[in-house]
Amino acid sequence: MAAQHVIVLGHGPIGHAFVEKLVESGAPFKISVVCEEPRPAYNRVMLTQYFEDQDAAKHDQMKLSYVTEEKLKEQGVELLYGRATSIDRTARSVAYEVPGTGTKSIVNYDILVMATGSYCFVPPTPGMTIPEKRNPFWPDDPASRPAGVFVYRTIEDLEAMLAAAKSGAKKAAVIGGGLLGLEAAKAAYDLKLESHVLEMAPYLMPTQLNEVAGTVLTEKIQALGIQVHVGVQIKEVVLGEDHKVTGIRILQKGAELPVVLDVDMVIVSCGVRPRDELAKQCGLELGGRGGVKVDSSLRSSDDKIYALGEVASIGGSMCYGLWAPGVEQADALVKNLVDGPGSVEYTGSDLSTKLKLLGCDVASFGRSLDFWFKRQFDGKDPDIKALECEDEITGTYRRLCFSSDGTQLMGGILVGDAKDYSKLLQLSKKPDLAGYDPAGLISGRPAAGATTGASLDGGDGTGLADDDLICTCIGLTKATVRSAMVEKDAHTVPLLKKCCKVGTGCGGCISPVGEVPKLLAHTLKKLGKSAASGICSHFPYTRRELFQIVKVKELKSFEAILDSVGQCQGGCELCKPICASILGGLWNEHCLQDGRDQIQDTNDRFLANIQKTGTYSIIPRCAGGDIDPDTLMAFARTAKKYGLWTKITGAQRLGMFGAERHHLPAIYKELVDAGMETGQAYGKALRAVKSCVGTDWCRYGQQDSVNMAVIMENRYKGIRSPHKLKMAVSGCLRECAEAQGKDVGVIATQAGYNLYFGGNGGAKPVHAKLFATDLDEETLLKYIDRYLMFYISTAKHLERTAPWQAGLEGGIEYLRKVIIEDSLGICGDLDKLMEQNKTNWHCEWKAVAYDEDLQKKFHQFVNTTETHDSEQVEYVDARGQRHPNTYSPPDITGPALYSKDAAPDTWEWIFAGKASDYPRNGGLAVKHGSNELAVFHLPNQPSTLRWLAVQNICPHKQARTISRGLLGELASGAITLADPIYKTTYDLRTGKGIANPNFNLSTFEVKVDADGRVLVKVPPSEEMKKAFDDQINKAYDDAGMENKKAKSPPERKYPLNAAAKNSLDW
Repeated sequence: MAAQHVIVLGHGPIGHAFVEKLVESGAPFKISVVCEEPRPAYNRVMLTQYFEDQDAAKHDQMKLSYVTEEKLKEQGVELLYGRATSIDRTARSVAYEVPGTGTKSIVNYDILVMATGSYCFVPPTPGMTIPEKRNPFWPDDPASRPAGVFVYRTIEDLEAMLAAAKSGAKKAAVIGGGLLGLEAAKAAYDLKLESHVLEMAPYLMPTQLNEVAGTVLTEKIQALGIQVHVGVQIKEVVLGEDHKVTGIRILQKGAELPVVLDVDMVIVSCGVRPRDELAKQCGLELGGRGGVKVDSSLRSSDDKIYALGEVASIGGSMCYGLWAPGVEQADALVKNLVDGPGSVEYTGSDLSTKLKLLGCDVASFGRSLDFWFKRQFDGKDPDIKALECEDEITGTYRRLCFSSDGTQLMGGILVGDAKDYSKLLQLSKKPDLAGYDPAGLISGRPAAGATTGASLDGGDGTGLADDDLICTCIGLTKATVRSAMVEKDAHTVPLLKKCCKVGTGCGGCISPVGEVPKLLAHTLKKLGKSAASGICSHFPYTRRELFQIVKVKELKSFEAILDSVGQCQGGCELCKPICASILGGLWNEHCLQDGRDQIQDTNDRFLANIQKTGTYSIIPRCAGGDIDPDTLMAFARTAKKYGLWTKITGAQRLGMFGAERHHLPAIYKELVDAGMETGQAYGKALRAVKSCVGTDWCRYGQQDSVNMAVIMENRYKGIRSPHKLKMAVSGCLRECAEAQGKDVGVIATQAGYNLYFGGNGGAKPVHAKLFATDLDEETLLKYIDRYLMFYISTAKHLERTAPWQAGLEGGIEYLRKVIIEDSLGICGDLDKLMEQNKTNWHCEWKAVAYDEDLQKKFHQFVNTTETHDSEQVEYVDARGQRHPNTYSPPDITGPALYSKDAAPDTWEWIFAGKASDYPRNGGLAVKHGSNELAVFHLPNQPSTLRWLAVQNICPHKQARTISRGLLGELASGAITLADPIYKTTYDLRTGKGIANPNFNLSTFEVKVDADGRVLVKVPPSEEMKKAFDDQINKAYDDAGMENKKAKSPPERKYPLNAAAKNSLDW
């Protein structure tokens, strides 16, 4: 039976929360998302962080992202870019407009989830809109507004505001003094605009605050230089002859005549309305105030259509506009889809919230919705008693509301100081005051007896009990987050965010004054660890600190580093590659010798880039892009012999793709014998030095750019760094080599060369900074030497030069002092380190090509010289080349097929190679018929854990690569394995997934006999093959896909012999 197709309309934060939870459920749904914006979901709550300053290079459209296109693809989620235009309920289909084409596409659904969110309400004020251009299918269409009128909702809105500021806009009026209006005011303030906030109510944030609190907030905001106008009536947006904004006409409170504020930008942020135009179009029942009416299962009037987030009208009466309710709705809907309708009832959510508005903490919390809807905080309810405290010195205000007998906290307002928000929020949900008294709460005094008895929070300073929510956006209790710290070794805030998603909402709980850092420090102290500032739980040092330790102590192996300055044993998938990078950057010894292969990521371990099929791409060095015809022909012969797909890469190098691991040494030998050498495309090292043709051929050339590129590439090849390095040399200011987008860029001038540092492309492009001008060759290379060595010595792991350079106090000026003036007195050391790297350079491919011991590391199996096809997809003819089919196999979710603890006596012991063949703390693949096992040797473990075996197929996308994963050990005792392609993690002791519990590995018993032979207890090969085939086919069926690999003809054997035909007629 084909999997049901779930289509999600809208990929905002709540739509993505639903998709994420549905994927994590492991339920066999096919998931597609129709996304109106030109990027996947991102954090709208953090939109003001989009403006770091007025440097366009820092306006990064991806830094707020929750997920990448690649990650969605890995998860099997289809991302469809386009604006949905209609729903056909009879055909169960959605029509959407494909961006940039004007054409429409149709996608069919079994279940439709509307997560279309809301749009900014633009009042019908004269001059605010262009009536004849209003778009009924796109309420936020910027074409419907005059030039200079903006809304504050998306990244495109912010980009438009940024463009206006760059074009000369100086003054902005923000319409709306509520939550969204003040966020918009923050954006205008960050753009260095003269800013005015216009609010019709007599004070700011009238929905959440009383007048005193609103006045305190106003004073805080005006202290920043922002002018606040309350009690105003907006009469007209004034347009000039060119139909651009020139001002806004308002009637101020108490005035008789309106005045015109001289502004050139108007930002409308005075509320939102649900995006329910599609619901109206297809005839769904709507809520009383708009939105899609849904029941407690989030189901609309059509039982195949659901809604959540801002467009969902709960019971037809209430649309929630906050993050936390949307996440709760997503959780409830997933449970109802997986476990059946009615499994969970959603009836409503808390409206409590805490925000930082223009640097001022503002919080509002309540026991029930009555706190806001009946305005219990206003002092008009006789059953509510209130205490308040205003501190004019610090500019803070606190109002707490209690039941008439003072035994229950009903809610409160905090302005200027909201550090007690979480404690007070949880207290407002309890039946009593938990030992506190009202006067103590308003003054911040501890509960009676707290100094002598056990505190509510166990002494961690959070003020929260274990079952209290520490992250209200995601709905995580303190106990849940502490469990991640203790049981999953999440000892830093980034690891916690990855592990349990804490802080991925508004981010308040993980701010420096939030509750999570307090809990983390307290928990680590109880575990006997200091607050984690190191690279992982094994090393309490930053990469920079560890680099200096390894350099001073002259440590030459991972074991020596761990023994000297590490904690615990074993290492992990985080620290091993970092140490490998440090060892390479300092000593530049062969990465596969003396046990260093077991600390490398799989790319470095096999000197090639692993692809999704478990095969590898091979890219030889082509210094400066200069290559002769004989080398080109040798490259082509090798590629054809091994049936490899060839391509000119994105860095304009020659690439061959699809090489099987056991063919790599032979391929390396052929390339080396033809005069080629490793291009180290697999390493965090120099990739290439791009060049134009320079003075050799170009009439504009100022210098010989090709020759300089060849000199630089041969000088810096092989240097290991925190991240990849790209360089370029342009022969003139026309910049054909795009040098200003590289880590190191050189542009020729009549007098020499201009030198640029710190540029990069990719997901976060940054323009390089000019470092020096008109340099001669010797000075140019000296400065580059020092720059690279300073970067390698001080950067974080996986930190490109651009963010590293941006993080240096003083930036490029500071670098000039260090590199040119030797302000730190380290230039001699940097020069020496550079010379040492150059002296130790070697072609890693050549060493493998002529070393039989190194070649053994590339064998497909340890127990036989036989080989077989290990790839999970079939090959097809694409554009005249042998090409893997483009789909990704579905994930295999659910329990593992086999467990060593339940192995029957009928299983057989098979030979799995000699113990002496296995690397220490590493694994190898074992052939069992057409099945594959992964066997690991951990000599430092107790005897029962020294040898471990699991299936070699990774449940995530089915690549046969588990044996190539990096091993690690956590303080909890878990022996971890990170699969080499997607870094999915498992506990090798049990086979259970760590990052995703839906992925599980079969486990098998291992022993070593008296002759040193490794034996594994497994089912008969045919029985095992059928079991795995059935499991794989079920995964395809559940995903509604066809297992084309199972039906494809046998692959042609490679390498081809000399008599093979030249055509590619496989």
